[in-house]
Amino acid sequence: MFDYLDYSSYSKLAADHGPSFFVFDPRKLLDNYDNLCNAFLANYPKVQIGYSYKTNYTPQICMALQDKGAWAEVVSEMEYSAARRLGTPIDRIIFNGPYKADWAFNDAALGGAIINLDSKRDLDLLHTASSNALGSIDIKVVLRTNFPIDDSTSRFGFDVESDEFLEIVDFIQNLPNVHLSGLHCHFPNRSLTSFRCRAENLVALCSRIFPDKPPDILNIGGGFFSNLPESISSSMSELPASFTDYGALIGKIFYQAFLKYSFFPTLFLEPGTALVADVMHFYTKIVSTKSIRGRYFATVAGSIYDVSPNAKIRNLPVTPILDPDISRGSALDYSVTGFTCIEGDILTDSLKSPLEVGDALVYGNVGSYSVVMRPPFILPSNPVLMKRLDGSGYDLIKARQTNEDVFNLYQN
Repeated sequence: MFDYLDYSSYSKLAADHGPSFFVFDPRKLLDNYDNLCNAFLANYPKVQIGYSYKTNYTPQICMALQDKGAWAEVVSEMEYSAARRLGTPIDRIIFNGPYKADWAFNDAALGGAIINLDSKRDLDLLHTASSNALGSIDIKVVLRTNFPIDDSTSRFGFDVESDEFLEIVDFIQNLPNVHLSGLHCHFPNRSLTSFRCRAENLVALCSRIFPDKPPDILNIGGGFFSNLPESISSSMSELPASFTDYGALIGKIFYQAFLKYSFFPTLFLEPGTALVADVMHFYTKIVSTKSIRGRYFATVAGSIYDVSPNAKIRNLPVTPILDPDISRGSALDYSVTGFTCIEGDILTDSLKSPLEVGDALVYGNVGSYSVVMRPPFILPSNPVLMKRLDGSGYDLIKARQTNEDVFNLYQN
């Protein structure tokens, strides 16, 4: 359970770091990692997590997961460079994404990373890298597959129903210094139905592409539900799947498929939101209140862009932290609004509380994408604090962006 700051503790941190800031709880992160791993290992013997850097590349998050045994799953040269800067061995990196820089692809491929091939452009880069390989280097590649999973059509990977699919497989398998290590898929759908379709299609593809022996790797991607708060799960048409649900469904499908071979491919998972959504909270101060034609508004020193990267989620769990020294009236139904000049900058549609200027609010479930996607729009981005594991206080792990930071890249 996340321990909220009381008003006194919030005020002390706000005096040093400003009225809005994130707080990261590493203990919760480590618990999430263990729970996800254990849910899958209970049903399948070989599981490896590759943490999705794009979801939240705060270095302390990446390093904490690396220390637990997670690989780095990156989708750009920026993220690849970040992983290397943090000391991640190249052979513990999964390189995904539709646009891999030439130099990063070559460096990762020759250094032992797993390259998830997404397009013909990747095939061209692979051909060049294979020509650059010296000695007994085997470039490890995994083919990102695209198959029907619902009424939508994903733009990623190779169409397994196309006439050229098997030609692409042959091309890869005949390249010198290249080893086709397995198959990958990833879709945005989080439901168990989606993951059943993923698992069953990967198993069927194994029979086509690896008829004699299963591949070394099957990567089912990410997109798992996190531990959702009641304010979000109650609005959904069906209960979200748990880690246990995912592990039982996927693990059992793969276990039954490969038991007869006495060889089990390593099942790779690429979670992001599942691990970090609930490990961060966002604190912000109420700076003004008003009433307009019977509707009450409380404006805060943060914005919807701090807590919802798509600026659409308005039902995040929110808890008022009231200043005990302020006398207050009865609770009113407030819309909580951000500091920007955007009409739709509404963090919460309805919060019934006796709010006053100077009070604070804390938002939960904001660890996924918020920090990395927050633009320097109207005001610079907010700092991140980390709760010490021994409970003795908080450390600043990302400084508040300054006005100078925002404008220094522009040329006069």
